[in-house]
Amino acid sequence: MANEAVTGKSGLTRQAAAYGLGLMTLLNFVNYIDRYILPAVAPRIKEALSLTDTELGVLGSAFLFSYLFTSPLFGWLGDRFSRTRLMAIGVAIWSLATAGGGLARNFGQMLMARGVVGVGEASYAAISPALISDYYPPDRRGRVFAIFYLAIPVGSAVGYLLGGAIEHQFGWRAAFFAVGLPGLLLALLTLTAPDPPRGINDPPAAVPADAGSYVQSLLLLGRNRDYVLAVLGYAAYTFAVGGMSFLVPPYLNRERGMSLTEAN
Repeated sequence: MANEAVTGKSGLTRQAAAYGLGLMTLLNFVNYIDRYILPAVAPRIKEALSLTDTELGVLGSAFLFSYLFTSPLFGWLGDRFSRTRLMAIGVAIWSLATAGGGLARNFGQMLMARGVVGVGEASYAAISPALISDYYPPDRRGRVFAIFYLAIPVGSAVGYLLGGAIEHQFGWRAAFFAVGLPGLLLALLTLTAPDPPRGINDPPAAVPADAGSYVQSLLLLGRNRDYVLAVLGYAAYTFAVGGMSFLVPPYLNRERGMSLTEAN
């Protein structure tokens, strides 16, 4: 029967795997909306909180640095504990922190809120690709990850559009509430995602043995030349895109006279 077909050795039905993929993609979509809501309304935050351009840039850096330092930790935890529970906790944290940005009254409070957003999103981003890999065999993962990562540009674009539209109608604080609070429902939904055995769809030789402690795991990665080069390349890409994401809307708004909605 069709509803009993499985995706591989994982024992998941096609429907269960598709449900997991759909939920992970939805979370990735919301992830990037919440990430880009700040640059979408950054000029208004600058005015309301009397920030300098430097302070505004630091708000974006707070997210990136907390994300940088906690992602490896969550990846390590994801090898040892329930992945869906860890992700659900992360989704709840980033959603509350996003909404908390709408309550910020000064630079320090906004800095803390954005830093916590990075911690929550690190939990989800570090674990979800490995979980999806266990939903499907290797010969199907290219198409599956194309679907999953399509949420990045689409979610980013929606973050800008929503931020500009909501700010125009209700103010910048409402933009943070509108995109943050619904994430609490998604956190509960995350608990319903399948969590099959790790590496179940990979040949035994492809599944690494336990690397030991957290520090030992990091040292093992550091000796993988291809991995290090890939990370450095992607870091350079993120450096450029991160700068543009913050600077282009204020530039168009301030120097070209566009409304914030038009700039976004």
